[in-house]
Amino acid sequence: MNHENGWRKKLRHGSVSFAVTAAVLIAVLLLNIGATVLCSGKLWRIDLTPDSPYSVDGEKTYTTIYTLMDETKSLLNHIFEDANQKRPENDPVKVEIIFCAEPDLLMQNDMTRYPYYTALLLQKEYPDSITVSYRDVWSNPSSVDEFRSTKYSNIYQSDIIVKSGSEYRVNTVRSYYTYDTDASSSEPRAYNGQKQFVKHILDVTGAERPICCLTVNHGEPFAELSLEERESWTEYQQFMKVIEGSGYEIRFLDLETEEIPENCRLIITYDPTKDFKWDEKDVLDDDDDFIETRKLDAFLEKKYAYMVFVDADTPRLPNLEGFLEKWGIELMRGEGLDADGNTVTGAYHVTNPSYSILGAGESFRAQYAPGKSLGNAILQDILNSAAETQIYFENAIGIRYADNFTETYIGADEVEGVEAYSFGYREGNGFSRSIYDMFHAGTTRTPAQYTLQANGEVLRNADGEIISGSDVFRIMTISRERVFAEETNGLAVAQNAYVCAVGSTAFVKDSVLNAPESGSPYCNADVLQATLRYIGQEVNPVGLSFVYLYTGEIGAEFVKETDSQTQTQTVKSSVITTTVVLALIPAVLMAGAATVVLVRRRTRH
Repeated sequence: MNHENGWRKKLRHGSVSFAVTAAVLIAVLLLNIGATVLCSGKLWRIDLTPDSPYSVDGEKTYTTIYTLMDETKSLLNHIFEDANQKRPENDPVKVEIIFCAEPDLLMQNDMTRYPYYTALLLQKEYPDSITVSYRDVWSNPSSVDEFRSTKYSNIYQSDIIVKSGSEYRVNTVRSYYTYDTDASSSEPRAYNGQKQFVKHILDVTGAERPICCLTVNHGEPFAELSLEERESWTEYQQFMKVIEGSGYEIRFLDLETEEIPENCRLIITYDPTKDFKWDEKDVLDDDDDFIETRKLDAFLEKKYAYMVFVDADTPRLPNLEGFLEKWGIELMRGEGLDADGNTVTGAYHVTNPSYSILGAGESFRAQYAPGKSLGNAILQDILNSAAETQIYFENAIGIRYADNFTETYIGADEVEGVEAYSFGYREGNGFSRSIYDMFHAGTTRTPAQYTLQANGEVLRNADGEIISGSDVFRIMTISRERVFAEETNGLAVAQNAYVCAVGSTAFVKDSVLNAPESGSPYCNADVLQATLRYIGQEVNPVGLSFVYLYTGEIGAEFVKETDSQTQTQTVKSSVITTTVVLALIPAVLMAGAATVVLVRRRTRH
């Protein structure tokens, strides 16, 4: 009987112990689920990643990363209100922020973590307008094919895509940070994610697409085609696709007889063989509205952009080239004797055997211009790409700075790793213009070569020798007339006029933009798209501050140099305090419970 009572006692105590243990486990599970739901739904996040080299400085610790600034919400409210006013009531604007990796990977990566947090905050604040989604480009590369400039363009796990309707922007994660020197620096100086997201949302929700006009009255390859034939133009379909993918609506323009459309922001002249009508004010009546260069001057005075594609076979076009020289762009030409002994003007036909793609350097890989200049700023995302970025040039003509521009040299900064470079500059009556290099043929170690050619014939000097030489040649440049930006409702348009010259018409042929599968992909499409978007006067938000970053551990004292003054700052230790308290509470409770049990056991008898 006593044995039975003992067994029942053990069973009773065991059942109670089992019930208590099960209840505690269930309570812990429910507590974890509840905390996870609350943290995910309300975005309660504190970054305690031990191996992250970056944290946030100042007294606003983490504030502008884990909450949206009032300025951000004000600008987005204005953007969505303006965009929705121009759409049907039952079709409000929708924006999708697409990350190219799964959330776990985004959280683990030091650079993608902050933009990911910001995107979630935007989705929470604007659930009817903004959604965050994921496409794993590692396991499913085709999931982002619709966002490639060509089927060979690279999109990486760290890239972020902002999409609305048919408009989209693909951005590297580095664009969400600012750097002390150039974008090639490995250390970010500050986080600028909220401004970048606002800018990209503004870009893709624009109610009207700006117009890009292609001139058709100077012997361009498509000049003689009908409108229907131009729209089905097979040889340059990728060219048209990249222009449209850069946010433009394409139209064709007879610059002599037609007016430039009101919403035109860019004019392109491709492979001209006939000259422009020149603004010779001493000869022609000032009331003549059909002078093409005068139209171009008026167009660029509105701070828009012009782009021209030429090559070594482009004939001498004095009027067009005279117009380009006002922007610092001089096509390299010289005089020589043809086979009949006649003196003719030829072009510097540039070849680059050291970087040859085919033959003896007729087609070659171009070199990015060195230094921290406008050209690098336009191409910074491509330069920061981990992939090899080959740029294809063929039958190129050299470009030099015009004589009326002063060449200025900027020395190398070995400490910051910035190479030396030069640019041209000119000031006039009420304006200042600069010209910058984008691509070179050859380097100082392996210079490119040239021969003087006209009509496909190599020219000679009076002694019968072929006119040739070697040097580093500019083959793509961009000129800028700079003016301060105008601000309206917290949005600013950089009021700059641009003229871009590309010294190779093959640069945009389908065979290049859509590179053959058997060879290495060329990056021409990405270069063209980056340039078109940059010179297209995209609107920028102003008044959004960024968050300084520093290298060190959370809670550590650090020294940061600001405006030549060294300030010692200590990051608030509230995060550490919170972590310690949360870690100690369970330990204290368990220790207290153990003490009670121990005392009761000792005093039971």
